[in-house]
Amino acid sequence: MEPKTVIEVARRAAGLSQRRLAEIARTQQSSVSEYESRRKSPTLEVVERLLDAADAELAVMPMVFFELRENPEFGTFSVPDRLWSVPLPKCFARVQVLKYIFHTEDDEIWDLSDEAQRIAYYELALVHAPGQILEDSVDGVLLIQAWPKLNLPDIVRGAWQPVIDAATASQDKPPRDPGGISGRIADEIGLPWPPSKPRKRRRR
Repeated sequence: MEPKTVIEVARRAAGLSQRRLAEIARTQQSSVSEYESRRKSPTLEVVERLLDAADAELAVMPMVFFELRENPEFGTFSVPDRLWSVPLPKCFARVQVLKYIFHTEDDEIWDLSDEAQRIAYYELALVHAPGQILEDSVDGVLLIQAWPKLNLPDIVRGAWQPVIDAATASQDKPPRDPGGISGRIADEIGLPWPPSKPRKRRRR
């Protein structure tokens, strides 16, 4: 089964029918249908217009690559090259996984909005889940918060630890200007941005 197009994902998230999306974007419903079924390829300009009509936007996200590691006890497990974010509200959703994937007795359901259930899910996911499940349900920030509490096999914890360390390492970079707001205001009122560091006085 082919994954949904970004147009369909945005339309459904906005609760819009194809006809309503077409009306807002001033296009034909047949065109929206063709784009979503991949029978026709829209230009980037058309994609942006349709997403804008669905109150969504394209975002550039770094790709995550997974490496399979072998373990004689529980088989293979996936280790990413970086952490990622699962957007709200998906990161706090209720999830269900086929019992054969997690080696559980039932097709259990976890409520990721509950910390204890989220930790229990993450413990199983990091050991047994393929990359696609991990990337769709394990949020990087929530994983960092839960990391000290996770009961993981030593080999799994050791494999993931460099990824956690890289995500939480102090960055020797200039401070960010969130949203670029400070820079714009400083420019409007004639102040230099970023501000120059005050020179240290020499001791006599």
